[in-house]
Amino acid sequence: MTVADVVALAICIVVLVMTIAMLVGCSKEKSTRSVYYWRTTLSLDSTERAFIEENGVSKIYCRYFDVVMDNNGEPMPNATISFEDTFPHNTKVVPVVYILNDCMKDAHDGLAKMIFERIRKMNDTNEIHGTKEIQIDCDWSQSTKKNFFTFMSDLQRLCHSNEMRLSATIRLHQLGQPAPPCDRGVLMMYNTGDVTKLSVCKPILDIHDVQPYMRYLKSYDLSLSTAYPLFSWRVLFRGDKYVGIMHGDDDLPVLPGDSIAERQPTSEDILQTQRAVDKVRPDANNEIILYDLSRENIKRFKRLDYENFYKEH
Repeated sequence: MTVADVVALAICIVVLVMTIAMLVGCSKEKSTRSVYYWRTTLSLDSTERAFIEENGVSKIYCRYFDVVMDNNGEPMPNATISFEDTFPHNTKVVPVVYILNDCMKDAHDGLAKMIFERIRKMNDTNEIHGTKEIQIDCDWSQSTKKNFFTFMSDLQRLCHSNEMRLSATIRLHQLGQPAPPCDRGVLMMYNTGDVTKLSVCKPILDIHDVQPYMRYLKSYDLSLSTAYPLFSWRVLFRGDKYVGIMHGDDDLPVLPGDSIAERQPTSEDILQTQRAVDKVRPDANNEIILYDLSRENIKRFKRLDYENFYKEH
């Protein structure tokens, strides 16, 4: 082979590699736009339906029920959603089950199967077809890790045998721990600060609270999406003592001298955190999930804000 032939071959290889790279770049999937639905009754009003359509939301993570401990120390379903409406037909629905950490203090044989069968029955009863994923939300700790991981392994096997995937929510403090047995995770980028302290003005989302955990994100051994907050809190303090979060005007007694602190993230809080994730783990922003879908939360931000939250990453 002559020198000219070698040079020509090298040029061809370079062109081929560049072409492949361009094709891969062009074939990158459009980022997924998702929301959480976290109410006990499924009922969408016109504002919520318009939000789904206008923002191209294609996936809805819907809380089906909680799992709590009964008086006999056994896990039981609680606050099951009532399906009085349907989601838009072109959206994928991911059933989510919230499990209290107390349920994982002891091993409960058969819990994974009971949860799986309950989800399947709810889908059949309410004509929800084509479920490809189930998600578990649990704030597990070091003391409950072993039982939780065993439970997740059991549930993952059930999901795989029925051609489904299993996902788990991942809190910031869990990033420094091994990933639970599942196919993917959703990084919960909210509730980052201490809501019980009057001096903490941004307990829902503050980049200063997020930054210390970023060193674990790059090497975290699980495919991730990220969820960002739309909600706000009205927090009641008596002096500088935390009383509770007010979900209505009269659910907590307000005494003379009490103060109600409004806590909510700004659009810049969300965008700043998204940029921080992009620097360390950009693939974790390939699916943006907003928490959560409600008329009150939707009105908290402008149309341009949502375009920025959901922009391509």
